[in-house]
Amino acid sequence: MSDMPKTIAELTAEWRSAGLLPDPATAPPPPTQEELDQRTREIVRAQRLARFAEVCPRQFRARIQRELLPNLEAWDKADAWDGTSPGLWLWSHETGRGKTRMAWRHYGRQHVERGRNVIKASGQALAEEYFRYHMDGEPRGFYRWLHHGQVLVLDDLDKVDYEEPRYARMMRELWDEIYAHQWPVLVTANEPISYFRDILGASCVRRMTEATREVQF
Repeated sequence: MSDMPKTIAELTAEWRSAGLLPDPATAPPPPTQEELDQRTREIVRAQRLARFAEVCPRQFRARIQRELLPNLEAWDKADAWDGTSPGLWLWSHETGRGKTRMAWRHYGRQHVERGRNVIKASGQALAEEYFRYHMDGEPRGFYRWLHHGQVLVLDDLDKVDYEEPRYARMMRELWDEIYAHQWPVLVTANEPISYFRDILGASCVRRMTEATREVQF
């Protein structure tokens, strides 16, 4: 028996005959760049979907039964929004009409399907975050943080403590920013835009009207 080491070709042939290596004649071709890109997109989408599942309550991820929707015309009008400016102002005096579900629906659509960064917060939480930045001596930091969001989803905008002057000031500033930068924004509230005229002033209401389309749920 020869003590000479086997060559790479000999080892390859031996392993191939033993079924340890694929036969190049029958092996599938390597993936194309397009196929690799598609796999990457699928992996990234799965990561976004997992993130959405973490933040979105289960009841708002359930399958939508159109026959049970109390306001199908309003639902379809809101559902047609493409995530650009002007945004949506979804309101109804009653609860349980589907405003929050629609907000989460657009959150998932924009984040999972389009890969956009969405900032979602209640109006009161947003006001408190604004105040925190002011206390830290960095008032513009609040808007730099907001600018990380390509879409804003603002819940319960009528429930902010507007008797607190700094919160009312924040809301007026916020709508100036939304209007100036044409931010896509989706608002849910129990009141129409006109409700805010005596609270925030005519100028702010004009910005709200120009930056969103009202849909009564």
